[in-house]
Amino acid sequence: MTAPLLLVTDIWGQHQTLDPLLAELAQHFPQVTVLDPYSGQRFVFNSDADAYGYFQRRCSARAYQQKLQQRLDNADGKINLLAFSAGANAAWPLLAQSNKVNKAALVYGSQIPTEAELAPKCPTQLWLCQDDDGVKAQQSALNQHADLVISEQPHGYFNPRSQGYDPIAATQDLAILIRYLQRQD
Repeated sequence: MTAPLLLVTDIWGQHQTLDPLLAELAQHFPQVTVLDPYSGQRFVFNSDADAYGYFQRRCSARAYQQKLQQRLDNADGKINLLAFSAGANAAWPLLAQSNKVNKAALVYGSQIPTEAELAPKCPTQLWLCQDDDGVKAQQSALNQHADLVISEQPHGYFNPRSQGYDPIAATQDLAILIRYLQRQD
């Protein structure tokens, strides 16, 4: 049986345009829960810069990682994890410590290449954007510890609110991510 899914959002947090993604995920996992930087409060930011500025003021990367650590510590059993951007950055170092994650898919975590030596304790797929700093330079190191996919898409391509949004690529890649997370290894 497929484990429940924890979706860890990017700096945009929860918003109305995230609802179709949640509905799609709910069709494939027995339970889908969301962790976002703002404790479920919904915001509508005007730009990537506005979202980033608010994230820095309201949460920060370190605080977001602590929220995720707490969620993992309190998990009843093993979970699957799908995390985007700031959520992926928060998850990467925790995967090397936690035994609560069954399988993880981390999408465009731009800070992950700076910690390429980390080895997750669970099967992990990294979807990184080729234009993010350090991705190409750390490709070999990252591939030693995770299944690495380097995307030609821009950072943020899954998020309808982001400048880099690409609905066709997001739909196609989501289907691949779902199959990966559901697959019994």
